[in-house]
Amino acid sequence: MTQNGRIKKINGNTAIVSIKRRSMCGDNCKGCSSACNVPDMDIKADIIPNIEVGDEVEISSEDVSVVKYSFVLYGLPLVIMVAVIFLVSSLIKDENGQIYAALIGLLSLIVSFFILKKYDKLESSRKSFKYTILRKLED
Repeated sequence: MTQNGRIKKINGNTAIVSIKRRSMCGDNCKGCSSACNVPDMDIKADIIPNIEVGDEVEISSEDVSVVKYSFVLYGLPLVIMVAVIFLVSSLIKDENGQIYAALIGLLSLIVSFFILKKYDKLESSRKSFKYTILRKLED
């Protein structure tokens, strides 16, 4: 995945790059008439020769990390919910078993989102994504 950013600071072989955080609405707040204020985000990236502080650059992140991270955050709660529904409905065979399965499945979905919120903070603090500067953008 590639996106553009501005070099804020250079430390040896890495640079601090300010990028726009991607929003859920696709970075088109004017199109949805919402007044979203998407803050900038600072990331560390491996540098290339001939860049300086203030330069606009194109950066890239590893697609495998992005896909894995997206699956964990979006796919895992769904998988857990479906598994819990099947488990509870197979254990409770009376006439209210399906209702219990649905309610416990929704509860598992809510609990998994709280757990994943903690996971998201942990991954953000670890800086598990590797960013690389591809090229300097021309003015």
